[in-house]
Order: sequence, then structure tokens, then C-alpha cells
Amino acid sequence: MACQIGAKKDSWLKLLFDLGHPAHVHLFRNLIKKVAREGGEVLAASRDKDVTVDLCKAYDIPQIVLSRAYSGNIIAGFLEFSQRTAKLLRVAYKFKPDALLGTSMSIGVVGRIINRPSFVFGEDDANIVPMFAYFVYPTCNYVVTPDCLRHENYGAKHLMYPGYHELAYLHPDHFTPDPAVPRSIGLDIDKPYFIIRFVSLKAHHDIRAGGLPFEAVQTLVDILSKHGRVLITTEGQLHDEFKKYQFPLPPEKLHDVLAFASMYIGDSQTVTIEASVLGVPSMRCNTFVGRITCLEELENRYGLTKGFLPDETDMLIATAREWLADLENVRRQMQSRREKMLEEKINLVDWQWRILCEKLSL
Repeated sequence: MACQIGAKKDSWLKLLFDLGHPAHVHLFRNLIKKVAREGGEVLAASRDKDVTVDLCKAYDIPQIVLSRAYSGNIIAGFLEFSQRTAKLLRVAYKFKPDALLGTSMSIGVVGRIINRPSFVFGEDDANIVPMFAYFVYPTCNYVVTPDCLRHENYGAKHLMYPGYHELAYLHPDHFTPDPAVPRSIGLDIDKPYFIIRFVSLKAHHDIRAGGLPFEAVQTLVDILSKHGRVLITTEGQLHDEFKKYQFPLPPEKLHDVLAFASMYIGDSQTVTIEASVLGVPSMRCNTFVGRITCLEELENRYGLTKGFLPDETDMLIATAREWLADLENVRRQMQSRREKMLEEKINLVDWQWRILCEKLSL
């Protein structure tokens, strides 16, 4: 769909993106490219968290770094939010965007002050991110979620789509894995290799959250390494015991390696969904299992992943052993299930663009 950009007095569609997490860069990077191709102008207000800034650089996204991620303390988080909102407001006054987009605590407030619409994209259930839902959704103009979150209703401003954030960058229309990437680190895509992922669990909604236990990782590494190479990716510092398994490539290369993996195991919600939409056999282990609708749909409707609580690692390890015993067949099953999922879901970037055209009357 082509919009006639030029109706604005200054002949530009100007969009301000608030990108606070690496996943947000991926969510919007293809839309940012499309806007640029259509003659628009974009600016990302990035946050120094994990590899967010590096990803913006890797994808040539114009950015201004507004803040550094807080340590997990609620008071520190509030201070960062306050400072970030003030800085974002100054940027918005100068940039003069037609709309603000993000998964952000700040854009609803800033959008109202400068009288521009804000689009907040959420994938987590409100009860998983209660502070975010309570403070952010009332201030924004549009709440954008996958349609599997049918139990949530934000009225006319609730825009729902059949898909997941990850289909904005891993849908086949946008992503074809490059086998040269895993080969560059000595991996044979025709032979088994495995990816394990740790996250920090330091966000405000991660208080009292637990992930993959250290002892379980030791066991999994021991089991998996007998069948193929193990790669570990993490948000923080890797324990000395696991440093020889550390993922050796820049973060933007992860998906090319993940796509050919024989199995993914971790406590990251995002990477689990990424593995699932790529058809990679995946398991997650954290205290959010059973509570996140998108992952429950991927598990129970499509059979693309399995979730285990931290006290269920014996079951996780048993499942890993079962899959290892029949890897080729398991992978074929997952690819078949992926095809079914893709038939029912959308290319999210096209949908994002249509919604912008509609809501901004372009």
C-alpha cells in the first residue's frame, strides 16, 4: 500500500520512535526503512540498555541516546523515567514529529503535551506489566496489541492484529536466514547445534521473577554438547564456566544463527518467540510460564514451544533428551507447525504502515 506523503505542509512524514530495549529496535526497524523509502523522516530516541544502541547503529537508524537503563530499583526507574520524559519532550519540540511510536513509558505523555498522536505497542499481558498498563495506556492515543490478548479491552483506541511483534522482522517477507553467518563461526547447518539464552530479569515487571537455574544450565550444557556445539547468549556477564560457549558474533547476527539451530532453551520471552516463529524447537524456563498469552498461544495452539517453571527443570531436561533422540523429526514437525502459524498471521510491517496511513490521514 502506498501513501501519498506530501499532504503535510512541510512535505514530510516525521516519526519519532522511543526505543528502550533491543526488541523494540527489531519491532520497528523495517517500518523505519519503509518510511524512509516513502520519503519520510525518522528519529529514534534510544536507551543505553544491552545492545539497543549498537543495533540502531547496525541498522543505520538515526538515533539520539536519552538515558541509561536503571538497575532494577523502582526509585531509580522512576528517576530515569522522569529524566527520559523531559529529554524526549525537548527532542519532540525540536523534531516536530507527526506521531510518536514505541513500547514506551514516555511517549503518551509527550504526545499529549505536543498534541501529536502516540502509538504504544505492547505484547505482554497487562497483569505481567501492571505499572506499564496502568500509567501508560491511559495517556496514549492508541494501544496496539496482538489479537490473542482478547481478554483486554481499551475501547476504540485498542488496535489488534493477528500476529506477534517478532513477525515485524522474522516474517518470511522480511527475513531469509543467511547460512554464511553460522558457517563463519565454524557451524555446519546440516549438523546439530544448540543455543541457550539467559536474561537479566531486572525490569520493573521482573521483580521476584526467576529464570533458568544455574544447575540446570550445567546439566543441559553437558547433555547438549555430546550432540553438537552449544552457544550461550546473555544480557550480562557470562559465568567463567560457560565463557567458552559464548556467542561470538554481533547481536544483529543472532537470528541467522538461531534459524538453523536444532534447539533453543532459555529464560528469555522474546528469544523464545523468535525461535518459535522460525520453527526452531524451543523451551523456556521462568516464573512467567503459563501467564503470557502470546507464548501460551504459540505453545497450546501451534505446538511451537514448551514452557517449564524453575522447579520443573527435571521435566525440561527430560524433554530435551526426548527431542535429542529424534532431532530431525522434531525439527520437521516444528517447521510444519510454523507454516500453519504463518497462514493465520500477518506481515506486521504492512499492517503498521496501513494503520499509520489510516490514523494520520495520509
